[in-house]
Amino acid sequence: MKVDKKFLKKVVKGMIKVLGNDEEKLSNTSKALDILSLLYKSNSNFRNIILSPTVSLEEKEKAVSKILDVLNLPQEVKPFIFLAVKENKGNIIKELNKAFRFEVEKFFATVQGEVITAHPIDEDLLNQIKTVLESKIGKKIEFTVKEDKSLIGGAVIKAGSYILDTSVRNYLKQLERSLTRF
Repeated sequence: MKVDKKFLKKVVKGMIKVLGNDEEKLSNTSKALDILSLLYKSNSNFRNIILSPTVSLEEKEKAVSKILDVLNLPQEVKPFIFLAVKENKGNIIKELNKAFRFEVEKFFATVQGEVITAHPIDEDLLNQIKTVLESKIGKKIEFTVKEDKSLIGGAVIKAGSYILDTSVRNYLKQLERSLTRF
């Protein structure tokens, strides 16, 4: 079943409207929606309950309510999930987290970023990277930092659609490609 993008956007905008500028609630909602989406994608029992026409609306709402309580989703957001289930558009759950995060980032003019390095990176260097990238893309960036020894050296920096790969691993791959052409 195809996701109704128009309905998805309506639900996301409604969620953001009721949550307002409360960054903590927006962040918690985003995390809870990530888990809900993962559950929907990975658990066929949950997906079947949501999508099955043979399961009553009452049973669907009861199952969803239990899950939303465990996820600690803000009360203001729950009616939107129930609306999707009631309207037989529960399949939006699989894309709800991405759509929500996108709209929140747009709302706050922020993007999620990631810095992956082969070795630990100090806070000063991370702040320098952040400052340069924020000036380039014109948005505030919230970075997560990861280590990946397979990079050998250098870093991979991602922010929104911006990707910069200065890793030794990437350099060696490019060198290998250029040498195999001859």
